[in-house]
Amino acid sequence: MSRRKGGTVVTSLRIFWQTIRHAVFSRESFMIFAIASLFYLVFYALPYDNQIIVKIPTAIVDLDQSRSSQDLAQKFKSASSVRTVLETQDFLKAQKLFQSSKVDVIIVIDKNYSRDIERGEPTVITVFSNGAMPVKGRAVSAAVLTIVTEENMTKAATRLVAQGLNARVVKQMSMATSPFSSQDLFNNVAGYGYYTVPMVAIVIVQAVMLFGVGIALGGWLSAESPPEFFTHAMQSGRHFLPLFLGFWVIALFWALFIEGFGLSILTMPTFGNFAATCAAIFVFTLALTSLAVLLALCMNTNRYAAGLVLASAPSVFLSGLVFPMENFAAWTLPFAWAIPTTPGCQAIVLASQEGSGLSEIAPLLSVSAAQAIIYATLAYLMLQTRIKQRQSKQL
Repeated sequence: MSRRKGGTVVTSLRIFWQTIRHAVFSRESFMIFAIASLFYLVFYALPYDNQIIVKIPTAIVDLDQSRSSQDLAQKFKSASSVRTVLETQDFLKAQKLFQSSKVDVIIVIDKNYSRDIERGEPTVITVFSNGAMPVKGRAVSAAVLTIVTEENMTKAATRLVAQGLNARVVKQMSMATSPFSSQDLFNNVAGYGYYTVPMVAIVIVQAVMLFGVGIALGGWLSAESPPEFFTHAMQSGRHFLPLFLGFWVIALFWALFIEGFGLSILTMPTFGNFAATCAAIFVFTLALTSLAVLLALCMNTNRYAAGLVLASAPSVFLSGLVFPMENFAAWTLPFAWAIPTTPGCQAIVLASQEGSGLSEIAPLLSVSAAQAIIYATLAYLMLQTRIKQRQSKQL
């Protein structure tokens, strides 16, 4: 009994390994499984690397060198959009770094800053940025404007209190809300590279896996002489499971690789909440692999696979991250929630880029899990049909 069980385990491991080996290293699907995800990520994300608006390389030039200007420079350095590369009183040094693209923005504190702010006169803070990267310039300018406004309000309030104005009245004046405020509906931090590239990276994984599984599994199903391990896998659902797990491991690897090493090497924020991100990727790839296997078993050929590439663009918009789902036509919603990337992109972006916890993405994880169960069940039923067809042909 134990010998038979050991033989079953060895057989399952062999089918699992052969699935990965034939899928990744075969002539028909090598470019898809081994290279496509990395190729798409690099050539899609690289042009938007400069659109990340956190930790922007910045030079701070303090021409005043007073206690007030030094305190102001420290507040600039603490802003999330600023990464101070140089702090100096020599503008030419900053200019050289700017010209060599080592800094993207220069903040200049005027030499009369402390005098002007103490007198209540307009203060001069100049921001230089590259016109080719306006997003970065606007981000730093917004941070500078906020900090300088607060400094001026604080100094003004101090002077008014010193002149005898009621402190409570001064506090109410300083806490007055701005007449206009703007907040993005989806991308709270803004910047194409911070938000949209990570989302599309997940769509890339989906497109590659649907295409790749279609080419590999569909090809084995329609082949007159399929690989020996595949013939063995098609004997029962228990034997087919290692083959399914082989495809799932490939999807899991690429999703983790892109979301982890891929985005980090491109200096994009990722894995804000490690546990939640891993959980989101786990259930997303499970649902994706189940759908990919189901489609291959239904089609029983690999001729349909190329057509799945057309689903990439709709998947981006149906994810609900670039256009409000509340504005979708009612008939599109079932299609949207049937696609693994709809709950997958939302959950992964929230957990990985924005640091949301498991409790916050639990409803999205539930949708992905439901997709995985439904597609896996349908795939199992279709597998039984294919097994019976093969057995009847052999007879």
